[in-house]
Amino acid sequence: MDPAALLAAFRDLARPGPWLHRHQGGDGPRVVLVVCTHGDEVGPLPAAIELIRDLREGRLQFAGELSVLVGNPEAVAAGRRGLDSDLNRVFVAEPPDDREGRRARELKPILERADLLLDLHQTGAPTASAFYILPYDRAHGDWARALAGAPLWITRPADQAFSPSTCCVDEFVRLQGRVGLTLELSEKGLDPQTEAHAGRVMRRLLELAVDPRPIAELAAQQPEPEYLVLAHREPFGDPARRLRPGLRNLEPVRAGQRLSPEGADEVVCPVDGRLLFPKYPRRDEQGRALPPLPEELYRVVVPPPGHPRDLWAG
Repeated sequence: MDPAALLAAFRDLARPGPWLHRHQGGDGPRVVLVVCTHGDEVGPLPAAIELIRDLREGRLQFAGELSVLVGNPEAVAAGRRGLDSDLNRVFVAEPPDDREGRRARELKPILERADLLLDLHQTGAPTASAFYILPYDRAHGDWARALAGAPLWITRPADQAFSPSTCCVDEFVRLQGRVGLTLELSEKGLDPQTEAHAGRVMRRLLELAVDPRPIAELAAQQPEPEYLVLAHREPFGDPARRLRPGLRNLEPVRAGQRLSPEGADEVVCPVDGRLLFPKYPRRDEQGRALPPLPEELYRVVVPPPGHPRDLWAG
């Protein structure tokens, strides 16, 4: 199915709809699953549709309240990350007066009900691995490990925002004192592996949510992820700056390595580590990036100097 057909399938299944399906299976925890917060990250959408279908037809049981959301359906229909702004940055006290801001206002009451949220994303460039990206505290450490959704976790102190002066979906839920997880699955787009991965973690989350055992006990049964922390943000700067084609998320880089193509303004990595979120925006005929420019050209992440539990959680 193409994205338009997937949107139609979700809309036809969702109750109360059109972009929210709510399942009430008992007095258990309130879980929220979000797909397509960015409109071009459609890979998890088929798994969300299959989950709803299985719940409605009785093949899957969940003894709690489950809300399944398409975050930015208008952007999905347009085949774009966002329309006016970035939905995953505008869950602030006063969202902007644009389409993403209005969508954030619609979603906030649903997110405020969540005991547990999972926001499923994809990356713009190919990625060497799935990875979590969220701050570390003991509760989130246990939930992420128990979920076993990825072998890597890009993390930071609990009081540090992903992007200053913004608020993401998962951050909004954590500010309510609840558990909010973000998982990056794969490069953006539809493929069977991403659909299967998304389906596994959705169902695993529902199992964990109603398991009577302590989450720390469930976490101890799973391998601990490898932790990485931010070491460098490279400002985008001049629109003429560019990265050489083919760079992948989480590929190793080293200090002094040139990341720009020959003939372009020089971009040199300042530290050893792994590349994160290399940006490839659309460009004009002269090779200059078209607005709106990303804030960063790339990031570099490295292993932390100790376990995040010891560094930040006490």
